[in-house]
Amino acid sequence: MSWWSQMRRRLRNALMPGRQTSEPDHPLTQLVMQSLRTKSGQVVTPDNALKDATVWACVAYLSRTVAQLPWRVMRDGPSGPERVPMHPLQYLLAVRPNPEMGAFTFRETLTGWAVRRGNGIAEIQRDARQVPIALWPIHPSRYCFERDADTGELLYGIEPDGGGGGRVYLKAKDVLHLRGYGEGAVGLDVMSYAAESIGWARATSVFGATYFGNGAHADGFIQTPSGMTKEAKRQLDKEIKAKHGGADNAHGIVMLDADMKFVATTQAPDDAQFIETRQHQVEEICRWFGVPPHKVMHLLRGTFSNIEHQSIEVVVDSITPWAIRWEQEADFKLFGQNRQAFYTKLDLKGLQRGDFKSRQEGLQLMRRNGVINANEWRQLEDMNTIGDDGDKYIVEGNMTTLEAVGQTPPPGAPAADPPQDDAGATQDDVVARARRQLALVH
Repeated sequence: MSWWSQMRRRLRNALMPGRQTSEPDHPLTQLVMQSLRTKSGQVVTPDNALKDATVWACVAYLSRTVAQLPWRVMRDGPSGPERVPMHPLQYLLAVRPNPEMGAFTFRETLTGWAVRRGNGIAEIQRDARQVPIALWPIHPSRYCFERDADTGELLYGIEPDGGGGGRVYLKAKDVLHLRGYGEGAVGLDVMSYAAESIGWARATSVFGATYFGNGAHADGFIQTPSGMTKEAKRQLDKEIKAKHGGADNAHGIVMLDADMKFVATTQAPDDAQFIETRQHQVEEICRWFGVPPHKVMHLLRGTFSNIEHQSIEVVVDSITPWAIRWEQEADFKLFGQNRQAFYTKLDLKGLQRGDFKSRQEGLQLMRRNGVINANEWRQLEDMNTIGDDGDKYIVEGNMTTLEAVGQTPPPGAPAADPPQDDAGATQDDVVARARRQLALVH
């Protein structure tokens, strides 16, 4: 099946996943084919859209950021979440999903497909016990979405690699399906909606390249007092292109004779606000992908005072949705409905750590209030532990109880000793009462 046939079928099924229409003259198929060419004259597809620098940067940022996150198998234990490093899926998710690629490349690939095309899928290979042993990405040009005519179940029609043989159908339980934004079981193809914005950006890029490539930028015509023969016109055109064509020969003086006169007909790029247009297109494309402009090196409005907070904010707005999609799909497809308290977790803390000073101040607050111990602090900073002494929790020594300062304790708090007059009390009585108050603090 040709690439164009796959494109028509994929976009058609994305819009109507419960209904199959294979006729090439179907109105929906014609509408999709016509929409590939934008009003700017540029044809936009998920592949050639990557020729635009902003599209490339947006896709690269989202896919690489999600791919670098630590992915761990977790379990709901009696004392809270627990890591399960020896679980067989841990190696599959964090190290090697299949013999041909590492975990980073696998996640980067599927996320990139989902960002551009709305969907990224991989076949789940299982052993005799139905335990996943490999995840194999399937290129979007090789599959389509269909519905079982009897059960209505979502099926994945896979074309054999190389075109030989018949189509193979995979059930949803055997496919790890990363969906982008959508309105159901299938994600929407972003390129079909953002085509006009991307086509405008590509047309502007082509215009700029053509402008500097021509060099002479003769945006006008030559006027002569009398007519010229065809041969004379060809010779004049050849001489102008040879002398002034190309960026190296730009902005030279055109020598005209025989009372010829050059008449300009268009504006220069600066007059047409060419640079401002290019800057606006960066922000326009970033909106489609949900990526802040400063993450694609567009620092027009970024400052040293706000760039760190913007970088932390983008984790919540741009990266977290993709992390949740990965987690929910993996939890259901890899563990099944009877997951026995197992689940997966993509660790986002590394993206929200901020600068070194702010991070250490936050850890110090938790350490001083007994939230973490020294060993846990060192582990968060990828340092070795210091033995049993590092497992002790500490609190500030000058803390006291609410009763000691005349305040009402919260409900359920243990009662403190009533105030006593130290007159006549022995030293042992004072020490014993102080120890009881200190025990209330800890």
